[in-house]
Amino acid sequence: MVAGAVTILGSSAAVRGAVLYQDNASASGQVMNVANNAQFGQQIWLGTLVPEYLTNFSFEYYSPYTTYSGSVQMDVRLYENNGTAVNGYASPGTLFYDSGNFTLTDPWSVSGTNSATVVFQLSDLLSGNTVNLNPSFVLPTNFTFTVSVSGMQGADQVGLPIFGAPSVGANSADYWYYVGGNWELLTNSTYSVSFGAQFLGTPTPEPSVICLGAMGAAALTIMVRRRQRRG
Repeated sequence: MVAGAVTILGSSAAVRGAVLYQDNASASGQVMNVANNAQFGQQIWLGTLVPEYLTNFSFEYYSPYTTYSGSVQMDVRLYENNGTAVNGYASPGTLFYDSGNFTLTDPWSVSGTNSATVVFQLSDLLSGNTVNLNPSFVLPTNFTFTVSVSGMQGADQVGLPIFGAPSVGANSADYWYYVGGNWELLTNSTYSVSFGAQFLGTPTPEPSVICLGAMGAAALTIMVRRRQRRG
């Protein structure tokens, strides 16, 4: 399935809900490049304990080249962290959103630079995806967002820029990597991993999709992780 409604912008998305997590202000100049069909992403902790409904989110991506040789596509997923424990930490488990593959325009075409922003509005999240967001789904206080890229050929290169610490919310400066049917929890040997992303939400559903949701919140906890090193 191809998600056709995703918007790619040269700058951050307009705010629709309140900012729940934000890390898009201080680019480090580092980039984590991706390989074809490799799925990786970051577990984030929201900057609120109030139960929230997701309204939109965005993140930045990078490419040094002005055009792609192949037909490059991306798939974006959101997981609850309720899977099998890895080094004592629950891995990504229940999938609550999967965009399916969509065409990834080279950033130079939309921003005139080597980075651009992928934006998912509420209308994108609710229909036309491999797994649509349930409008009654209450966000966990922490969850993992991942990306995978396919269709790169020759010298094609896509990556996620690395940023400083989030200004709203938190992460553990590591990343989840899916390989061989299992999740690994990894760190980078030269820099802390913090992808440029923003998640927005509201404590009540949007008026167009009002429905009841189970209300609950867990304490926000960031712990020092024991991780494997990679790279």
